[in-house]
Amino acid sequence: MRFPVRAALAVLAFCAVPAALAEEGEGEQRRGVPEGSVVSLVVENDYFVRSDDNYTNGLRLEVVSAADRVHPWLRELAKFHPLIDLESTDLREGFTLSHAIYTPDDISLAVPPEDSHPYAGYLGLSGFASARSLTTERTLTVEIGLVGPAAGGEFVQANWHRLIDGEEPAGWDTQLGNELVFAVSGQRLQRFQGPRILGLQTDLIGHAGATLGTLRTSASAGATLRIGTDLSSDFAPPRIRPALAPSSLFVPSSGIGGYIFAGFGGFLVGKDVFLDGNTFSDSRSVEKRYLTGDFQAGGVLRVARYRLSLTYVVRSEQFVGQQASDSFGAISLSYAF
Repeated sequence: MRFPVRAALAVLAFCAVPAALAEEGEGEQRRGVPEGSVVSLVVENDYFVRSDDNYTNGLRLEVVSAADRVHPWLRELAKFHPLIDLESTDLREGFTLSHAIYTPDDISLAVPPEDSHPYAGYLGLSGFASARSLTTERTLTVEIGLVGPAAGGEFVQANWHRLIDGEEPAGWDTQLGNELVFAVSGQRLQRFQGPRILGLQTDLIGHAGATLGTLRTSASAGATLRIGTDLSSDFAPPRIRPALAPSSLFVPSSGIGGYIFAGFGGFLVGKDVFLDGNTFSDSRSVEKRYLTGDFQAGGVLRVARYRLSLTYVVRSEQFVGQQASDSFGAISLSYAF
């Protein structure tokens, strides 16, 4: 579809440029306390909401560098970009390892119906460059991954179900074939400060993003409302893409802080390998929906150098014939050092 690809290109250009992504002339001051490195572990699973279908499990391990402790080539590249203002942004780099599992509604069938979500496992490695000011965060991510039996989806799900005494998945012989996939993603987060309510801070985080590649091609936009304390310490908790406004960065403090949040967003999807099937070979596939949406709500608790987040996600129907929207839970734990 040409329109989703063009939309993704336009949003990608707006959201992400390598390294320093605050507009010149914002005139914001650098944070008083430099941000250190952050390591995060994210677990997403529909077991948290007592279901087991479609997007059923995700794991993500992520490491982000301390502010401005990046490879010299990244800083030099930033100097030549017209939108770069290194005086008012903190430049970061990071790397992630992720794994995801997709299954049909009924995992007891050796041959699932043709109109059910294909079995698929995914193992991905990504690197990203990110720059943030007090009100803006922009990130460019390059991801390469493997779809198919080599990604170990059957192994992970079968052993997890044995551990929890769950149903044995029977249809992994129908999963997508092995394929190397890639994606380039851009994201922009913009904070708008709100009034105090009962002594608590509020803000609205607007977000837009785009992804281009054989893994996924899409454009997205949405907003998240937050209320709590010390909101400037971060923009959002980490999540596994595709997701609404994920962010792994936060500033630790000596005290306790946190907030609750609720957000929504829409996706225009041109390509999704987990629904469209293998790119260069025959495989299972379904007729995807080009317009989809997410709603999420949850809370974040920060204690000194630790951050814990809990998120509940409702994802609209992703393909024709899907019986109902998806829902799953996400838990993340981050440590700043």
